[in-house]
Formats: sequence, structure tokens, C-alpha cells
Amino acid sequence: MATKHLSKQMPDAWSIFFKKRKPRLLQDQAMPLLIQGKSVLLSGPTASGKTEAAVTPLLQRHISFKRQQVSVIYIAPTKALVNDIYHRLDSYLCARIPESVRRYTGDHHDFKDPKGLFLLITTPEALDSLQLMRPESLAGVRAVVVDEIHMLHGNARGQQLRHVINRIEKNVVKPQNPKDVFQKIGMTATLQDMKNVSKIWLGKKAKIIKAGEPRDIDITYLQVSVPEGSEKAAESSNVIANWFEETGTAKGLIFGNTRNKTQVLAANLHENLRGSRWPVHWHTGIITASERERVEDAMKNERFGICVATATLEVGIDIGDLDIIILADPPYSINAFLQRIGRGNRESDICKVVALYATEQELTLFHALHHCASTGTLDEIHEYDRAAVRFQQIVSFAWHGANQDKPLTKKNLSTRTCDTGNGSVVEDMLETGSLKDIHGALLLSLELTDQGERRQIHTTITGARTLNMVDSSSGETMISASGQEITQGALFVGGKIKNVTSNVDGTVSLESTRGKRLPLTSLPATRGKRGLGRRIIWALAEMGDHDPHSWEYEGNRIITWGGADYNRLLTIILKMEGITSNAQPDEYGINGIPDGAEITPSQILEWTQLIQQSESLPAKGISQFCERSRYFSYLSSEMQEKEAQRSVPFQGFIKWLQECLAIPEENIFS
Repeated sequence: MATKHLSKQMPDAWSIFFKKRKPRLLQDQAMPLLIQGKSVLLSGPTASGKTEAAVTPLLQRHISFKRQQVSVIYIAPTKALVNDIYHRLDSYLCARIPESVRRYTGDHHDFKDPKGLFLLITTPEALDSLQLMRPESLAGVRAVVVDEIHMLHGNARGQQLRHVINRIEKNVVKPQNPKDVFQKIGMTATLQDMKNVSKIWLGKKAKIIKAGEPRDIDITYLQVSVPEGSEKAAESSNVIANWFEETGTAKGLIFGNTRNKTQVLAANLHENLRGSRWPVHWHTGIITASERERVEDAMKNERFGICVATATLEVGIDIGDLDIIILADPPYSINAFLQRIGRGNRESDICKVVALYATEQELTLFHALHHCASTGTLDEIHEYDRAAVRFQQIVSFAWHGANQDKPLTKKNLSTRTCDTGNGSVVEDMLETGSLKDIHGALLLSLELTDQGERRQIHTTITGARTLNMVDSSSGETMISASGQEITQGALFVGGKIKNVTSNVDGTVSLESTRGKRLPLTSLPATRGKRGLGRRIIWALAEMGDHDPHSWEYEGNRIITWGGADYNRLLTIILKMEGITSNAQPDEYGINGIPDGAEITPSQILEWTQLIQQSESLPAKGISQFCERSRYFSYLSSEMQEKEAQRSVPFQGFIKWLQECLAIPEENIFS
């Protein structure tokens, strides 16, 4: 659409966001739909202008309909991204519409009064709490924007957010103008099956805009020699330090797959570059807000710098123009690969990447990820309804109702939660003792009531006792970690290596090494990887001159190219059908296939369709597919099994078999 026409459609908002620049392709296609009140899923590469594409028409609608209070909720998956979006939008709006944007997270409670505001930026968990405690403050909302939707789709946090958005939409005040419709906007750079994602998140009538060509990838591979007794992360620091000194590259972001690997890499890189122009920073989920913001500000504002990070910086946080992205490990998914490499050279048409490999297997995996990224191949994601998330929602309403002397009851359950699907979970909670029915009032157990009093009920993220680690020299909390205790060793944090000291009062402090540095400590680990997906394995097969559509036999092993999850499911089905009793799956195939057994995709497809209808998979076998969110263990064994049955990725599995057989998708699912 011509720029002049767009500017006329948005006379108030246009000059704020597009005064001296033309809209990009995605913006040009999306904004006419959004100004009309459509719900839209925006898909485009990093730096394609998705935020401005959404916010500009929403601001115009806010002004045109003379809305008097906050009307747009902008949801980001991390507090760091909330802060980044807040500063970006505030810089646009501060001159023309000052004090019109607020943020609401565990770190920043800026949202006091909805009057006179345009937009609120928040996280799913903070929005859950806000909607429960202060629903009246959201009564004027006319649009929700979900940023980085790929980080929420297919997991418990995403389902929780959809419940909250549904309640916001159901509880808003009816607008004076019938054209002032409620809009839902999703934004992503990497998602497969956009049609299904759009339907789940935004509704059947939502439009999909996919625009912008993916950037070229200029990738350099550097080998890391790992002597016996050493580890790749430590040896990688030498290779990276030499590379920066040889090239003189000013600023880089290094991604690793785990906290501990990034900690080892950052600490050793700090030692290798001590006294050089490059300060080294460490960014991960367990550092506190103040330290996280210090790192982000340093990377954004200083001329030189290197940041070693986990997935926390995969999202589009502005930490300045990065000259290089370094992958210390091959990511486990195509989506993660794309998100990571997309963080660099944002103003360029080329992503410049350095990938470190210690084995030929790692090098081959990097090649496969590059191939998938270049061909537009993305990971398959399975979405399902989780009883454990419904449990969390019911806990929130039961706790709030009791506190307000307006208890939750079976009669008002659907009205309050704006959902008719919670009845079976309530019955399960009554059976297990998580809820008690006292004269019709649904009251929580003492344990869950205590969680409510400590404000721990607004999340689906599995939690444990939090250990805070305080810098003894500044008194500032640097680390806030859940999991096993950290009582000794050394940590690289705040740009320095500190010794961990356990105090007699049970606290933990970070002390100056004073020349006596201890070995690096082991940090609490997150859930391990589930294995490579089918799409990556297919790419590896094709690169090795194999046809992934055809299954191959090697003695008692069948190579299916199915990926970790699909081969796990295939193994369960083979055991159910009596084909084998001791099969062991991996990402490429299955071991333990009896001599003479003929296993074909067509036969598996027939069995799968019957099994899917009967929901008869064994509980023990399918538990590995299930995401054990915070309240999963509170469910009865029967309810746990039902959730596990839903977690089985049947649709993707059937689609895989269909592709092996070259059967059109509509013939399989009809």
C-alpha cells in the first residue's frame, strides 16, 4: 500500500513511528488490516519491524475511538524483553504522548492507574496476577499483542496466557462504538504451521501476514581441540580469544546450550582477555534484574564487549549492533539456531556467524541446521490441553475468592474463570485434597494457601527453594537460583570471578578471590535436551545421500530418520503390537528389531490411527512426552495419565508417516 495512503489512515500515529522512513514490506502489508480491526499473526525475520507494524495502527485506533484508559496489553515472554520494548516504545511516544506506556513485571510495578494510558507491557505471569487481583484495571482493553509467540506456543506458559487473554476479552466493558472491536496480534520470526498457531492463539478469523526474505548466513567454522581431561567450553575460550584478537571485531554475542558451559566459557574467556579492550559479560536466567540490566546496558552502550549467554538472549532484546554471533554449541532445534544467529548484524542483509565444533558430528549438525535455515525448514511443535495448567488457574481463583470473602464454588466456577472446561480438574482436586468443599465453598489445602500468601501461584514454571547470592563488597544480590544449594567454588558474575562462601546463618555470599580462586562451581541445571527433531534428522539424511522417506535395515536395527520423539512413539507402538519387547530408540532409528520383522510406514499408520482413537498407550511409555509443569505432581495418577495421553505428538507423527508414504495430508486427517 502506498505510504501516502497509510499516513492518511493513521494521521495521529504515523508521524510518531514513520516520520522520516518508509514502512518495510511486513509493515506495509499488516498495518492496513490492523487499522481495520483485524486480528493478525505477523511472521517476519528479525528486524523486520513487527513491533511498529502492530503498535502504530493500535495507537491510531486508541486515539480515533477516544479511549480514556489503557487499551493495549503487550505481552513479552521475558522480563528483559519487557524492559527493552518499554524503552523502545517510550522513546517513540515520550515527546508526543508522554507517560502513556507502563510496564508491569516482578521487577517493575509501574502500573498504578489505567486512566490516561495507552499501552501496558508485561509478562504472562505478571498479567495472570494483575487480571486476578485488579480485573477492573483491564476493563478498557481492546487489543492484546503477544511478542515472540514461538517461545510460548507448545508449552504450559502459553496455555496459561491463553486462559488469561480469554478472561480479559470476556470481562472488558462493551465499547460505545461497535467498530471498536477486540483484536489479538501475535508476532514471531520462527514458527511452523502458521495456520494452526493462528487459530489457537488468535481465532479462526485471524489473518496471517508473512513477509520479508530471510537474511543470508555467512558462517565460519572453527575447530576446537579438546585434550583428554579438558572440556570443550574451556578450550573454546582460547579459540574465541585468539579470533577476536586476530580480527579486531568489536562486539560479539556467544551462545551456549547450558548455564554451566556458558559459565566455564565466560570465566576462561575473561582470564584470556584480561587487560584487553574486550570486557566479558555473562547473561543467563539466574542473574538478578539489576545485573541483567547492567550487562544489557554495557553491551548496548560500550564500543567493545563480549557477552556469553544461554537462551535468555535469543529474544529480540536490543543490546546494540553486534558484529558477530558465535555458537559455542550446536543448538538442539532449528528455531533456536535461527533466533540466535538473527541477533547479530540487525541492520545488514547478512548474518555473520562463527560456529565452534570439537567433533565431526558437531560440524555435521551445524551444516544440517544451516541447511534447514536456508530452506525455510522449521521444527514441528505439538500443542495440547494441560490439566496442570487448569489446576494453576483454579488455585489462583480459589485463593483470591477466599481472601475476598467471595469463595469460588462449583456454581460460579465457569463464570469466574470464563471457561467451561475446568470441572473435571476441580473434581480431581477435591479427590486428592488440594481442594475442600466447605458448605459449597471451594477452599485450598493449607500448602496451596501458603503458596498463595507467598504469591507463588501465578506461574506454571516448576520452582524450588530460591538461593540468593550476595556480593559482599556491594551488598547487591547477583544470583537468584532454584535447585540444589551452591555452597562452594567460584563464579564469574558482574565481570569478575568471585569465590562462593557459605555463611553460618545459611546465606551465601560472593567474595573477592584475593588471588586464591577456587574451581568453578556447578550451577543448578535446567531440564536436559529431548533430542533432535525429525526435521533436522531428515536434513542430516539428505546430506549423507540417504532418502529419509525410505526406512533402512541394518541387522537388528531399523533406521527411520524419525527424530527422538517420533522414534520413541514408534517404539511404544511396536511393543504394543508385540513386534518387539526390548527395542531402544534414538534420534535416527530403533535397535532391537527381531529378525524377519517387516515394519513399514503404512502398517504403522494403520496401527497409530486405531491407538489414537482408543487412547490406550501405556502410561509409563508416554510420560516422557509430557511437560511436567509446576502443578503436574498435584494431579491424581489418573489425571496425570490423561494429560500424558494428550501430550503424545500424534498429529506430527502421522504427518511424518504420511510424508514417508507421499500421501496428501488431507487424505490422512479427513
